[in-house]
Amino acid sequence: MSYEPNFIPVKTRTINIIGSIALIGYGTIGLYINDLYLPGKRSRGIHLHDEPALLMYVAFICASLVMLSVVIDHYDQRNNKEKYKIFSRIFSYMGWGFFILSLLYPLITKH
Repeated sequence: MSYEPNFIPVKTRTINIIGSIALIGYGTIGLYINDLYLPGKRSRGIHLHDEPALLMYVAFICASLVMLSVVIDHYDQRNNKEKYKIFSRIFSYMGWGFFILSLLYPLITKH
């Protein structure tokens, strides 16, 4: 049984790369001006400042790493698909954790 490397369509790779760059860019600007805005679907959204903004930025980084790992996996010719799945799962959980923590931070610290 021969190993065949993962094939990720060009459209998926392109979306992941552009999405990752956009997410990091948006987060960097929001962090720089100390106002990271998260739009709401049925609300006006929320503005994060200081520590909550930094925590959300870390969540953005985790999301970007997950998206980029899909692209890297496409070009990696080695038989290590499971390692990419584990990496993706770990950083997905971390990202969601930082996301939730950034929203709960004001309640936890009672500033």
